[in-house]
Parts: sequence; C-alpha cells; structure tokens
Amino acid sequence: MVRDAWLPLVCSILACFLVWWGTGHVQWGTELDSPTRTVNRLIASMSGQPHLLTSSSAPPPTVAAVTTDEALALFDLPGISRKTLGKKWPRLSPTEQDEFMAIFAQLLIHVAFPQSAAFFRNLETTVTDERIRGRQATVTTYVEHETEGQIDIDYRLIHQNGDWLIRDIQLDGVSLSRNLRAQFQQIIRQDSYEELLRRMREKLEHAIAPSSS
Repeated sequence: MVRDAWLPLVCSILACFLVWWGTGHVQWGTELDSPTRTVNRLIASMSGQPHLLTSSSAPPPTVAAVTTDEALALFDLPGISRKTLGKKWPRLSPTEQDEFMAIFAQLLIHVAFPQSAAFFRNLETTVTDERIRGRQATVTTYVEHETEGQIDIDYRLIHQNGDWLIRDIQLDGVSLSRNLRAQFQQIIRQDSYEELLRRMREKLEHAIAPSSS
C-alpha cells in the first residue's frame, strides 16, 4: 500500500507541476546498452552517486553523472506525451505535438528534475532485477528512506533506435505516467486543452522566474 505521508512528495517528481488547486529473461545491465545502465545514468545524475548497487556478485560499472539535457534524452518523451494526452494526442497537428513536448521537456528540466534530485540525494538505490521482454523492460529498484523505510521504485523502459528509454516510473505500484494522464485528462475535460497548456506555461514561468531575477 502506498504511504500517504510520502506519496505527495514522490509524485511531485513528475506530477506536482500541474497541481495548482510477466516473467522474462533476466540479465544484469553491465553492457553499454542495457535498461539498467539507463537507470544508472539517471539516478547518478539525480543523486550525485557514482553508480547504483545491484544484487549481482560482480561490482557494478561506474556511471558518471549526466547533464540535464542528457537526463532528458533518457526518457521516451514522445511516448510519454502520447500516453498522457490519450485521445487528444492524434488530434493535434505535428506542430502542436512539438509545442506540447517542448513545454513538457522544460517542465521536466526546471521542475521535475530538481525535485527528483532533492528526493534521491543521499539515498542509496539498489537494483534487484532487470526483466527484458522483447522491446520492453522493467528495472526493479528500491531505496531505504530514513523514516519511511523501503520504497520500491520500478522503471519501465522501451528499446528504440538502439537505446533503452524510460517510459514510466512506478513508486510502490503507483504509475507516475498514469498520474499525469489523470491530471491532464481532468483539465482537458473540465476546461480545455488550451487551459492545460496555459497552466503548464504558468508553472514553467513560476519555476524559472526566481533563477532569472
């Protein structure tokens, strides 16, 4: 069961910027192109740790922290955008789709990533499993929180153009992608898609303003 005390915090990793009101083949990600390596690079950039730990007897490879732009490139942004907008996505023109992804990307950079860094800082992440089924994979991890105990974090990835990209993150079984989709769809249904974009821009301006003043 998700802990009510910390769920608002961890969901804020991807979602809070809008809140204004089966078994597969197991292999460890030690090669250059693997789901675990993608997750390693993301967590290294967020936590400042040189690498993640795994339950493998062999020591994990050192993974250098990546820049913000490189961290963004670890996500399947078009796939996440399609999933969160649902039926609205194919109704948008290519220009409108690019506009949405550009705003979404900036919100990740200026809101989600800093909050993720604050959450992961000083937490040791352990990888317990990597399951690959075709073009999809799940990397199972957990962190030990000082007061909340063990928090399970699963990363869902897809293999595209030779890279493993993150498409969703689940925290104790709660999908952040579905969380975003629910918020997006509610705003579109109750107001409009234009209102969704307005709120996203407003949140982005609010996040950027302090650093530019």
